[in-house]
Amino acid sequence: MRVLQIRGCAIGSGRPKICVPLTAGTLPVLLAEAREVADHKPDLAEWRADYLHDMHDPQQARAALRQLRAALGELPLIFTCRDRREGGVREMAPEARVRLLQAAATGGADLVDIELQSGINNIRAVTSLAREHGVYVIVSFHDFAATPPVAEMVRILCRQQDLGADIVKLAVMPRTPRDVLHLLEATLLFRENYAQVPVITMAMSGLGLISRLAGAAFGSDLTFASYRRQTAPGQIPLELLRAIQHLA
Repeated sequence: MRVLQIRGCAIGSGRPKICVPLTAGTLPVLLAEAREVADHKPDLAEWRADYLHDMHDPQQARAALRQLRAALGELPLIFTCRDRREGGVREMAPEARVRLLQAAATGGADLVDIELQSGINNIRAVTSLAREHGVYVIVSFHDFAATPPVAEMVRILCRQQDLGADIVKLAVMPRTPRDVLHLLEATLLFRENYAQVPVITMAMSGLGLISRLAGAAFGSDLTFASYRRQTAPGQIPLELLRAIQHLA
């Protein structure tokens, strides 16, 4: 399986890496948040650009990324502008989101995240440009309503990989404890039988919290921790998650 080396962070090797989302609504607050997060030294940061008010213009995104890079130093940065159907905070036309992702791929992000439901053409448009600039692509899938069957989750991860993802990501909503087991089983099956790239999986909400703590045992390479605000149900605060990892 491929290991991604990004600014000294090895994703796909060793302990699962911790990523902290940045969720400020204005650029000055975003930069202050980034400096605080960098001081706490997670493994990566994720800029959730869908939280920033009036983020539409690619040039604006590039300018913000330049300042964000200076605030984060050498901390690897994921650029995400999440679709509302998969947990984003505002509506945006698919074409506008793709333009922002392409701007991020040429403007200072280390990784960009595009959802599987964006469609083959949009994924390829982002992936091809990212490749030209040495930027990695996460292809993600989020189900905030349910947990698909194990075979379907494995199929989703394989589909993401087949479309050229450098990292595959799957997040689902459990309704029963067995749903959490199914998510972990799907992770393990994919990792053992199909994975060529690093994997991120999680079951959301309090019920799925164990998947964020024990996901590494089943093959998940990265987990998300909150700093000031959760961007998905069940995220664990950074310092608590780090302390728990050190116990393992």
